[in-house]
Amino acid sequence: MRKICLLLLWVSVLHGCSSNDNNDNSPGAVTFGSWRVSTFLERGSDETGDFAGYIFTFSANGQALAVKGGVSKAGSWSMTGSSRFNVDFGAKSDANKPLGELTDDWKIISVSGSQIKLTDDNPSSAEFLTFTKN
Repeated sequence: MRKICLLLLWVSVLHGCSSNDNNDNSPGAVTFGSWRVSTFLERGSDETGDFAGYIFTFSANGQALAVKGGVSKAGSWSMTGSSRFNVDFGAKSDANKPLGELTDDWKIISVSGSQIKLTDDNPSSAEFLTFTKN
């Protein structure tokens, strides 16, 4: 518990000292505040509207939470180095749409205090995802 508290303190100090929004590519950049999906493109189709009303939070302990209209869906997230952003909100199935569409091992384009820009690691799917800080 003490290690987690020290880590959170360290991350908050670093975050508070930052005066710009350049690429951070660290987990600490995403664990503050809430996020929304501002872009979700799949094979040229704009599906951003499917995520309207969802608010996302990413906790330092790897938990992700999507909330819409008072209904919550728990998931998980992680970053692998500065190149991968893993999200898991369950299976990609009709019963789990739209959140299951986010489940993937995303390739990081950029991470800052205000945006997380991702692309699918499979170029044939042509998926792009952007989370923007609320």
